[in-house]
Amino acid sequence: MSVVFYSSHCPNCRILQQLMDKKEMEYEVIDDGDVYLPIADAHHIMKMPFADVNGIILDAKQLELWIKEQ
Repeated sequence: MSVVFYSSHCPNCRILQQLMDKKEMEYEVIDDGDVYLPIADAHHIMKMPFADVNGIILDAKQLELWIKEQ
């Protein structure tokens, strides 16, 4: 499984990161706006964080549900 977590270090980012850490999930963090903003724009994501899970972009709400299902 490949998880790339795009974070602006906002409170919601920290919460979802803690959830992933608690489940001992492996993920890469990208916190460079020059990298994540074009991806967010292309997928109409208006709220941080978001992630690429096995090639599928998940917004914050979808990501939270996915983490809880793991």
